[in-house]
Amino acid sequence: MSTESTADAETVFRKAQELAKNGETEEAFRLYMEAAETGHPIAAYMVGQHYAVGAAVEKNERESMFWTTYAATDGYVPAKGVVVNRLVRSDGPSDRNIFEYASGKAEAGSAAGMYIAGMCYDLAIGTDLDDGKAYEMFCRSADAGNLDGACQKALCIIRGAGTARDKAAGAAMLKEISSKGNLRASLKYAWCLEHGVGTKRDPKAAFETYSEFADRKIPVAQYEVGRCYMDGVGVEKDANMAYSWYLVAQTVGCVEADYGMARCLMGGVGVNRNTEEGLKMLMSAAERGSVDAMVMLGQLYSKGRLVKKDARKSFEWFKTAADLGNPFAELTTGDNYSEGNGTSKDASLSFRYYLRAAVHGSTQGCHMAGSDLISGNGVKRDEEKGFRLCSMAAEDGYMKSMYIVANCYAHGRGVEKDSEKAFRLHMELAEKGYIKSQLYVGECYYHANGVGEDYAEARKWFEKGAKEENLFCQYYMGDIYHNGRGVPKDDGKATEWYRKAAAQGHTLSKKILNAMGAAEAIQKEESPFDMFRKDAEKGNPQSMYIVGRYYEDGIGMNKDVESARIWYGKAAAAGNEAAKRALAALDKKG
Repeated sequence: MSTESTADAETVFRKAQELAKNGETEEAFRLYMEAAETGHPIAAYMVGQHYAVGAAVEKNERESMFWTTYAATDGYVPAKGVVVNRLVRSDGPSDRNIFEYASGKAEAGSAAGMYIAGMCYDLAIGTDLDDGKAYEMFCRSADAGNLDGACQKALCIIRGAGTARDKAAGAAMLKEISSKGNLRASLKYAWCLEHGVGTKRDPKAAFETYSEFADRKIPVAQYEVGRCYMDGVGVEKDANMAYSWYLVAQTVGCVEADYGMARCLMGGVGVNRNTEEGLKMLMSAAERGSVDAMVMLGQLYSKGRLVKKDARKSFEWFKTAADLGNPFAELTTGDNYSEGNGTSKDASLSFRYYLRAAVHGSTQGCHMAGSDLISGNGVKRDEEKGFRLCSMAAEDGYMKSMYIVANCYAHGRGVEKDSEKAFRLHMELAEKGYIKSQLYVGECYYHANGVGEDYAEARKWFEKGAKEENLFCQYYMGDIYHNGRGVPKDDGKATEWYRKAAAQGHTLSKKILNAMGAAEAIQKEESPFDMFRKDAEKGNPQSMYIVGRYYEDGIGMNKDVESARIWYGKAAAAGNEAAKRALAALDKKG
């Protein structure tokens, strides 16, 4: 069946309905099946119902569950209810059985089976995550005429999951599939318009798409319209309209609408504020499968807002949402396993969830999974795959990945060594203020590494990094003045910079100061520790971190791990990444 021939799936479905009304159940079932194989959710639900009761076909519980689950994946509300009751709240089939059954249908030529098997690979349902096999299944499903498979194929292309990434081509595919009446593709393309993914950002056009399907009484689209009114997406904020649309979708059992209504109650949007009722509704929505509700509960328990802080409950809700494919939840679950938030630390599981986030379109997930693969953290080292993932994050403007990619070119890790490209990429980062790249560029000019020796250029970049408290740049500034590299020799300035580097624990700078006889001079003036302590008490996160280093390493004082932990904690709370890593290292040391 060609993709073009599926454009009349709605016509086939309606004809089946007419035949069913006239009592022609066998022919109606055949047409329901034809429409279901192309991705029509209500037709899939009707096929499931026929198998459940043995109408016009032999009763088959597994076939019934397969087709009902298919309809549920497309957001059909009655199907979702059946799946929750028969799968989640009872001893339903295991994930492995679902995967094997879908795979068997796929091998028998079912386009719908190929789609569900692809989703199993995509979400690691009953099998390991494998974006390559998922993409292969989605391609086969699309070629066999299933529009949901075609939609997922387009999403893989947008995300670079199992294939080369091309956001524009993927978005264009979604638009084409949407024109054939596929709900999944229409909503995904509206999301692309809303966020400017692969196409020009156009929130108004996204709102119009949601409204079009809402007017057709599609519950999930009614929820999206309510969200747009609530958050001002493509339309002016209107609390009453948001509340009204949530209410409309809620009356037909849309679980996403329960989440929206919970937000209204907790925030007093279009209705009197009622935090207690809002939390009850939020919990109900999460338990019934709303991923957004799960994420919100994870955030509330993590921060202790409106509920008692509970790291374990936060972890569990984020993980549940992650297992359903939410990229933010997958990324957060990776962080939780990495840092031991609400669970035991597990580098392997941390990587697994970072990779899931990457496969589902998270830029930061690409960075985290890519850097783990390059370093071999929690996974067997694979520099080539790690480079590919970090490259995608770099293309999205994620500076940490841009730095890793530049270093990969510099050292030939996962890609052929290219010193010129490495220098060019580091220079771009240095000009954007990325301190580590400023150090790299300075070293290249200082040591004539890939560029001509130029002490003036080296000093310019070292000074930028040194002023941002990079201890290596501070050391180089001392070296420049100590040895008169491109400037008059000046031991006073050299001592000043060496002292700053030494204060942060730079061993070589300490040795040089001792050799210069400058150690005594350090003690006579206000110590670097006192200066950093003053800045820390004024709220400077970097100084808080450095004070923590003083206490942990015992620089000029007795070691005091508890004081170090306190200052690291303050710096981490203010967003200092180095302090977060230092805290994690202290925890690891016990």
